[in-house]
Amino acid sequence: MNEENNNLIIEMTDDKGEKVKVEIVNHFEDNGKVYVIANDLSNDTDSYLLEYKVSENGEELVSIDDEEEFERLCKLVEEMEE
Repeated sequence: MNEENNNLIIEMTDDKGEKVKVEIVNHFEDNGKVYVIANDLSNDTDSYLLEYKVSENGEELVSIDDEEEFERLCKLVEEMEE
């Protein structure tokens, strides 16, 4: 893992199974869970909203599969950006 401009850069696997380098640009807590916003470093348009979890396997970023939860979190992110 690298840090650039005080933001963490990690490599993750996207939903297509491809390796992607992302920069964690923000994080926030909601309902006792921690979420991160990560920008894809290979293009300027893709961003990811992921849940941060600590398990017996260590730290991991997990996709948000619940569509209602994802939409609600997207609205929160929009409000934070205003």
